[in-house]
Amino acid sequence: MTEKTNVSDLIPVAILQIDSRRNIMSANTEAQMILGHSLASLQAHNLGEFVYHDSPLFELLDRVASEEGDISSHGLTIAGPSAVRGKLYDIRLRPGPDGSVILAIAESLVRDPSDSAAGISGFGRILGHEVKNPLAGISGAAQLLLRNASEEEVPLLEIIKSEASRIERLVTRLSAFELFSAPRRDRFNIHQLLDKILIAEEAAHGGKIALKRAYDPSLPEILGDEDHLHEAFQNIVRNAAEAASETGGQGQVTLQTAFETGFAFSSKRNARRLQRAIRITVEDNGKGISSETRDQMFDMFSSTKAGGRGLGLSVVSEVVAAHEGRIKVESKPGQTKFSVFLPMKRDIVQ
Repeated sequence: MTEKTNVSDLIPVAILQIDSRRNIMSANTEAQMILGHSLASLQAHNLGEFVYHDSPLFELLDRVASEEGDISSHGLTIAGPSAVRGKLYDIRLRPGPDGSVILAIAESLVRDPSDSAAGISGFGRILGHEVKNPLAGISGAAQLLLRNASEEEVPLLEIIKSEASRIERLVTRLSAFELFSAPRRDRFNIHQLLDKILIAEEAAHGGKIALKRAYDPSLPEILGDEDHLHEAFQNIVRNAAEAASETGGQGQVTLQTAFETGFAFSSKRNARRLQRAIRITVEDNGKGISSETRDQMFDMFSSTKAGGRGLGLSVVSEVVAAHEGRIKVESKPGQTKFSVFLPMKRDIVQ
C-alpha cells in the first residue's frame, strides 16, 4: 500500500495548527523544517517547547484569541532551541474550531540590512528603552510647565503631552513587534484626529502657511487603529506643509473629508462588491511631484527631499493597506492631492 500524500506538504509555506492550549496538532514538512523537529517530535507537544516564550509569535496568538478574523504580521523571527536562525517570516494566523489556530508561515521578502545577531528583537528592546525614557521626561516637563503656564502657552504644552503619549504608545506596540500591518480596530472621530495633527503643524510652522479645514460634519465615527492612522495622516500633512512652505508665496494646505459611495475595494472575500467609503484628502499648493517620483514614492528609501515627500510614505502605504483602504495621488504644479479612501465598517472587531 502506498503512503497517502498530505497536500500541505507540497506547498512552500509552513502550515502549523495548534489547539487552545497551544499544543501542536499538525505541522507540514515546511513547519517541521523551521522548528527543527519531525512531526512525531512536535505533535501533542506545547509550542513553547520549540519556540522561545519571548517570541512575537505568542503576542500574535494572544491577539488572535481575543479578535475575530485573520491577523498578519511581517518580517518576524521565530527563535527556538532548534529553529532555523537568521531568517525573517511573514505570518498569518486564522482562528480554527474549538479555539485552535492555524498558522501560515512564509519566508519574508523583508531583509535585515544590518544582518546582526540581535535582529528585530534587539531593535525592539533598544527602541523601547532608548525612546520611552526621554519621552517620559518630556511629558513630565510639560506637566510641570502647565502649572504656571499662560493662556497662550497651555495649548502648546497640551500638544507636547499628547504627542509624547501617542509616540510612547506606538513605541510600546512596535517594541512588542506589533507592526503597522496589524492594526487594533476601534471607533473614533476622524475630525478630532485630523484637528490634533493640524494644531501640531500650525505650531511647527508658526503661521507661515495657511492650514484649512473642509470637513463633512455628517461623517460618522470610523473603525480603525487611531494611533496608526494618526501616524499615516501626520506624515501626509507634514509632507504637504513642507511642500507648501517652498512655494515662495502663501503656502496653503487643506484637509477635506467626504463620503464616497459605490467605491470598489479590492477584497479577497468579495472583490466585486461596491462599498461606502470615507475619503480624507490632503491638498497643498506646492510645486507638485514628478511622474518619476510618484511611481516610487511609497517604496521605502526611495523618496527625495527635492520632492518634499519623506520616508514616512512607506508607513502611510502599510497603514492604509492594513485598513483595507486605497490611496490616490493627483499632482500638477501648484496642486497636489493625497486622497485616502477607507471602507466603512459596521461592526467593531473585539
